[in-house]
Amino acid sequence: MKFFEDIVAQALKKGKIVCGDSTLCERTIDFTEFVLCDGIGSGVYANIAAISCASRLIELFKSGVSQGAACEMVADSMHRARQEDIPFSAFSAARILHDGQFTVCTYEAPAPIIIKDGTASVLKPRFYTAGYEVIGESSGTLGIGDCLVLCSDGATQAGLGHGYTFGIGPEGLADFINRSFSSGVALRELPDKILEMTKQISSGRHEDDTTVAIISCREAHEITMLSGPPSVKMKDRPFIERFMKSSGTRVVCGSTTAEILSRELKREIRLKSAGTSFGSPPEYMMEGVDMITEGAVILNQIYNILGENPDRFAFGSPVERLCALLLKADVVTFLVGRSVNDAHTDLVFKQLGIRPRDATIKLISQKLKELGKLVVEEYF
Repeated sequence: MKFFEDIVAQALKKGKIVCGDSTLCERTIDFTEFVLCDGIGSGVYANIAAISCASRLIELFKSGVSQGAACEMVADSMHRARQEDIPFSAFSAARILHDGQFTVCTYEAPAPIIIKDGTASVLKPRFYTAGYEVIGESSGTLGIGDCLVLCSDGATQAGLGHGYTFGIGPEGLADFINRSFSSGVALRELPDKILEMTKQISSGRHEDDTTVAIISCREAHEITMLSGPPSVKMKDRPFIERFMKSSGTRVVCGSTTAEILSRELKREIRLKSAGTSFGSPPEYMMEGVDMITEGAVILNQIYNILGENPDRFAFGSPVERLCALLLKADVVTFLVGRSVNDAHTDLVFKQLGIRPRDATIKLISQKLKELGKLVVEEYF
C-alpha cells in the first residue's frame, strides 16, 4: 500500500511573529488531500487568511465537493477580495489517489515540482478560467520513491532584487533540489535546505513568509488491531478472516477476542507473560499474530500515554510496546466487534476512569489522525 507523507518546513518573514502561510493534510483510504495557502501580505492578517482558506478547502473536500469545483468556489471568493476588505489567499491544493495518481490545482501560486526517479522537474500547469479568476492544473502519477514539492511564493521569489530578476523561480528550485541530491542531502533534510538557500540569496533574511512542502510516496507501515467480539456469533468467521488477510503487524486486544481467534483458526494460545501489575497486563502468543493482550483496560492505558515522548518508554509492558507500534505505523486499521461486555458497564469501571471499548478506540483514532496517520475503523 502506498502512503503519502508530508514533510513541511516554514520560515517567517523577518520581523514577524506568525507565519502568513498555512498547510493542512487530510487522509482517507481512497485519497490524500494536501493544501498550502499563502495569505496576502504578512503577519496576523495573512495568517488568518491562510488558515481560513486551508480550512475551507479541506472542509469542501470532506463534504464531497470535487477538487475542481472546490478550488473554483474558493478562487471565485478571492475575486471579491480584490475589491473588498476581506481576507485573500493564494493556494495549492493536491489530491493524490491511493494508486498515486494526482492532480494539483494552483491559484496565484508557484507551479508544483515533481521528483521522479531521483530527478526534480517543474510541472507545466494547464490554465483555465473560473469566473474572473485563473486556475492552473497539473497531473501525473507518483510511484514509490517519487515526490511532489509545493511551495509558497516566498520560495520562488527569493533573490528578487538580489541578482535574480524575478526570483529564483520554480526552475531554480528544481535545479537546487537536483544539486542537493547529488551532494547527498537526504529527503527529510531537503525542505530546511531549501529554506536556508532562499535566505542566503536574499541577503541573509527571508523577505516573505516561506513554506516548502514535500509529499513523498513510500510503502506504508501498516498495523491492524482486532478488538472485541462481533455483535452476533455468525460474524465471527468474516471478522477473523478480515483480520488474517490484513498486511503488516497484527495485534489482538481482548482475551475473549483472542479465544474467538483461536477457535476459528484452530490454533493454540499460549501465555507469554502473566503481567506484573495493573500497568503491565498479561500477554499471549499465537502463530500468525504479532501481539495479543488485554482489551478495554489496555486500550485506555494506550490512549493515556499515546501523546508521550516515545523516548520515555521503557518497553517493559505491552502498553508501551503497542504504543510504539502505533506511533511507527502509517496506516492503522481497527477491526472492532460491537458486542457489549456487561462487566464494562459496572460503576467500578467508571470509577477507575476506564471508558468502553468503542469510545476509547474513537479517542485513540483521533489522536493518531492528529499525528498524521491514516486511520480506518471497521465494525462487526
